[in-house]
Amino acid sequence: MTTPRLRKDVFKLDAGDQTLQWYAKAIHDMQQRPISDTSSWRYQASIHGTLQNPSSLTSDQRQAWAQCQHATWFFLPWHRAYLGIFEDIVAATVAKLGGPGDWALPYWNYSEANARALPPAFTAQAFAGLPGQNPLRVERDQGNDGKPFLDNKAVSLNCLKRKIFGGHLTTAGDSGFGGPVRGPNHMGDSDQGQLEMVPHDMVHSDIGGLMGDPDTAALDPIFWLHHANIDRLWEVWRKMGNANPTDPKWLSATRFFFHDASGRAVTFAPQDVVDTATGPWRYQYDNLANPLGNIR
Repeated sequence: MTTPRLRKDVFKLDAGDQTLQWYAKAIHDMQQRPISDTSSWRYQASIHGTLQNPSSLTSDQRQAWAQCQHATWFFLPWHRAYLGIFEDIVAATVAKLGGPGDWALPYWNYSEANARALPPAFTAQAFAGLPGQNPLRVERDQGNDGKPFLDNKAVSLNCLKRKIFGGHLTTAGDSGFGGPVRGPNHMGDSDQGQLEMVPHDMVHSDIGGLMGDPDTAALDPIFWLHHANIDRLWEVWRKMGNANPTDPKWLSATRFFFHDASGRAVTFAPQDVVDTATGPWRYQYDNLANPLGNIR
C-alpha cells in the first residue's frame, strides 16, 4: 500500500521546495486543455460553479457542473471529494511534466499571524519560468500587492468550539460546525455551518475578484489551498474529540457525481471520504494541533 500524500503548510515549505512551481506548471498545462476534457482547468473550476447558460451545456456538464454544496451538512464531504479529485489530476500532470511522483496540495493556514497575506508565489508577476503572466496570479480585490489583509475576525477559529456537526436550526438555533441538517443544496447565503461562515466565507469575500463569486471562485488557484485548509480544520475538529454524523441520511443516502482523474464517472457518499488516510485519495496533514489550546 502506498504512503499517503502529505499536505503541508504553504508558509512553512522548506527553502528550495518546488511544490508551488510544479503547481503553477500543472495549472498552465491544464489551461491548454479543451473545456470538454474533464481534467482541464476550466472543466474542474466549472464543477464548483459556472457562468454559462444551462441551456448551452451538454448532458454531462449539466450533471457535473455547478454542484458545490453550501449551507448544508454536505458542505465538507462534497468539497473533500472535489479537492481529492483535483489533487489527483494535478499530481498526474506534475508527474507527466517530469515532477515528483508524491506531489500534494499545500494548505494556507491564514489563522496564523504570519500568514495573513497571500503566499508570495500567488502575487509574483512571473513564476516558475512560465511564459506570460504567472498562472497563480489572477483577478483579486485584495492581496495581489503582497501585503497582509486578513484580520483576526476573518480568520477566527471559534467554529472549533461547536460540538455538533449538523445543526438543527428549528430546535437549537445553531447551524452546527459542519452545516445545518438538510438535503443537497447547491447555493445559499444563509444558515451556513460555523466553519463555512468563518473563516471560509470571510476569506473568499476578503480576497474578492474571482474568489468573491462561487461561479468563478475555483478559477483562482488560491481557492484550492484555501479549501485544503478548510478540509484540514475538519480533521482538527475531529481530533479534538468531536464526531461526524452517524445518521444514514448523511453517511450514505446521498451520492455526488464527479469524474475521477482518468475521466471515469464516479460517485461518492460522505461515508466514502471521512477517513483521509484510507479513503479514495490517501492523504494526511502535517499539522492537526488544536489551535485553541485547552479548549476541547
